[in-house]
This record gives sequence, C-alpha cells and structure tokens, in this order.
Amino acid sequence: MLHVLEYEVDGAVFATDDNLIDGRGVRTSAGLNPASAYALIRIDGGIAQSVGLEEQVRLVDGQRALFQSFESDHVNTLTFDERGWEWGAEEIGEAEIRRIGRVPEDHELYLDSDHDKPIAPGGSVRLAGHGVEHVRSRKAKPRLVNIHVNGRKREVEPGRISFEQLVTLAFSTPPTGTQVSFTVSYRKGPTAHPEGSLIPGQSVHVVEGMAFHVTATDKS
Repeated sequence: MLHVLEYEVDGAVFATDDNLIDGRGVRTSAGLNPASAYALIRIDGGIAQSVGLEEQVRLVDGQRALFQSFESDHVNTLTFDERGWEWGAEEIGEAEIRRIGRVPEDHELYLDSDHDKPIAPGGSVRLAGHGVEHVRSRKAKPRLVNIHVNGRKREVEPGRISFEQLVTLAFSTPPTGTQVSFTVSYRKGPTAHPEGSLIPGQSVHVVEGMAFHVTATDKS
C-alpha cells in the first residue's frame, strides 16, 4: 500500500507517493513557472535553507515539508543563533524569524551587529547589503512597571512588592532605632483593592501608575 506524503508551498498543501522530489518538481507542482525564476526556501526544522532546481528533498511519512517561494533568481544569507540561513527576499520579518526558528514567546531577537539592539515586534532585518547579518535570541528582560513612592517615580519589576522594599525605595538611608516605625499606604492599586495599607511582611501586586506613601515615625 502506497503512503501519501505531503508537502506545503506558500501555505498550499500538495501530495505525492514518491518520497523523493527535486526542487524543480516542488516549484512546478505549485505553479511556479518558469521554475528557474523562483527561489525556494525550506522552512521546517528550525532553519531556512534554499533548495536548488536539481536538489532532491526526501519526504517523510507524517512530517510535512514546508517551503516558501520568492520570485527571485538569488538568495540572501544571514545567521540565526549561529546557524546559517538563506532567504529569497532583501529583508526578513521578525515574525518570520520567530516562526521558523521556533523562538519562545518570552525571548526577544536582537542584531549582533547593532550593539545587541532588540528587533522590535513587527520589525524586520535588511539582508541586502554589505556583510552577513547575525540575528540572535535571548530571554527578554521583564518589562518594568512605573510607580511613585513619596511622589518620586520608580521603576520596579512586575509582580509583587513588599513592605520592606517600599521602605528602602522611600528612604536612601532609612531611620533606625527601636522606637522607629513605618507606615505604608497605597492608591491607584489593583482593581480588586485600589487602596490600602501594608504592614511588615506583607506585599501587594504592582500596577502601572500605582502610588505609595511611606512615612517614618519616631516614638521616642
């Protein structure tokens, strides 16, 4: 019994009973004529690699080979996480790199040649030019949350902030002594508890624009 093998070109699915097909055959089956006028890039397996006209591709049962075509007679090169890639256009989108490279959502992309500057979501990398662009991925730093402590703007990591952290933010050198006590109150907080106060050992989830008031009292 023959197995039907599938491959996909530009989102369209094709089937064959032959486990070997060359680049010309892939182009022709997808209506890319003349075949020599199109660059064909295989984009599964976490890498982007061009497929020549006479180059054979082995199809595997249960694994759909993915291809993307470009009306072009040449390819551009780049590296992604130190692996060589090829692409049929003069630029490649950030979203395409993520999709092909299987980049986790909590990672960001950046250009090795641009002082490690992150590539903005929806942005692109220009490939036509001098040299080869080197794109890398890394776990993104958490976005900081802007709050105000005693009227001064502070940037803190998302999540919860404790009574003790707020005292440190309020005073560069907190007063000390057995008779010194602190009070912490807040407003513009989470929807469930927009206003409130904290005691030592307690914490609250921070939201953008939240305002804290921290006071120190000496009972001596």
